[in-house]
Amino acid sequence: MINRSVRCIQDLWQTLFAKEQQSSLKKRLVKGAAGTLGLRIAATGLNFLTSILLARLLGASGFGVYTYAFTWTQLLSLGATLGLDKLIVREVAVYKTKSSWNLMRGLLNWANQIALITSVVLILVAIGVAWSLNVGANSEQFLAFCLAMLIIPIDTLRNLRLAAMRGLNKIVMGLVPELLIAPALLIVLVGCGYLFLGEDLNAPWVILIRLVITLITLAIGMKLLYRILPDEVKKATAKYQAKTWLNSALPFMFMGSMYLIKSRTDILMLGAIQGAEVVGIYFAVSRGAQLIDFVTNAANTVLAPNIASLYAEGKTEKIQRILTKSSRTVLLTSLPIIIGLMVFGYWYLSLFGSEFTQGQNALIVLCVGQLVNVATGSAGLLLSMTGHERYTLISRCGSTLLNVVLNALLIPRWGLSGAAIATVGSTVLLNVENTIVVRKKLGIHCTVFGKLL
Repeated sequence: MINRSVRCIQDLWQTLFAKEQQSSLKKRLVKGAAGTLGLRIAATGLNFLTSILLARLLGASGFGVYTYAFTWTQLLSLGATLGLDKLIVREVAVYKTKSSWNLMRGLLNWANQIALITSVVLILVAIGVAWSLNVGANSEQFLAFCLAMLIIPIDTLRNLRLAAMRGLNKIVMGLVPELLIAPALLIVLVGCGYLFLGEDLNAPWVILIRLVITLITLAIGMKLLYRILPDEVKKATAKYQAKTWLNSALPFMFMGSMYLIKSRTDILMLGAIQGAEVVGIYFAVSRGAQLIDFVTNAANTVLAPNIASLYAEGKTEKIQRILTKSSRTVLLTSLPIIIGLMVFGYWYLSLFGSEFTQGQNALIVLCVGQLVNVATGSAGLLLSMTGHERYTLISRCGSTLLNVVLNALLIPRWGLSGAAIATVGSTVLLNVENTIVVRKKLGIHCTVFGKLL
């Protein structure tokens, strides 16, 4: 089934790009998008099995504790990365084009060192703040939180490693450890844990298992990166431009932080206002809506380094053609998923357990938001990969602020549906702002309505 889906997507991409099939860039985009999409389809299936397994074993409350702790890990890992992952994708692609091997080596060394130091500081601060807020009164929740914090430095190094492989256009290979190996190991080890622990298997145990898996996949990923690094980089003497890199990375960090805060505010505020059980239900809802993301992410993962390279070469018209075709392809691929979730949402949520079906209305709202997101294309990515990240930062700040305000107003009144409405409203604002800026600053129309040049 997965292979058939990949072939269909590949055929669709090839049809849309038929006029330029002799272009090596087009062939790379088609091959990369199909390969990445195939991986993400497999990973999505594994992640769904994992989520259903955990929801069934831990219940809505225990699943909520696990989700809440891990959401904080994702948020703080992004802070520890300092935006260096996005910078690495762009700069590695540019350095490769210009054969600046000493700068590439210096950037990779410097980024790892800075990210590790930041991770340790964030771990200490986060645990201290959690204790001062009396989170320790709930021993299971506090233990889960502390164990989740230990994942931060590992997760940060993983993000940087993956960014380097994306910049080198080894996208599919780079995604294998995280998208396939990690969820498969989690299913196996959680199953073994349940056989040995039975009803004693709880959120802290699951997070401990995930910590071990993250270490394993990091080791595999680092080995893969070393294998595909150009020999020139391995032999080069590292050259550092720390001040320039940091100044360029900080806007990426704020953009990424705004994105993650916006995408996780609903979960964090639901947990603070309505408790762990509601968090577990909402995560199952958002997991369904995120099905659409793997199509968008597959396209963006391939587009990012190629946009950076094309922009460095001044080929704006080529960027326009590629973006328009890719946005339409993503929309056509995503529509069946969106319609399916809106029609069969109750059945989907019942897979997690009967208590999860109360999130059906929230799922419909999130699907509408995803449709808008797909239709507006990759405006944010385009701004980031062309050196206009400050505009993305401004729009994301406004969107995040609106998201926080809407969640604070709507969650107490409408609960799950209120959180979904807040997320959709802020997403629409962000996408519209980015689309307008792209048109004004770059002269590119990146939505599905853009004209093919």
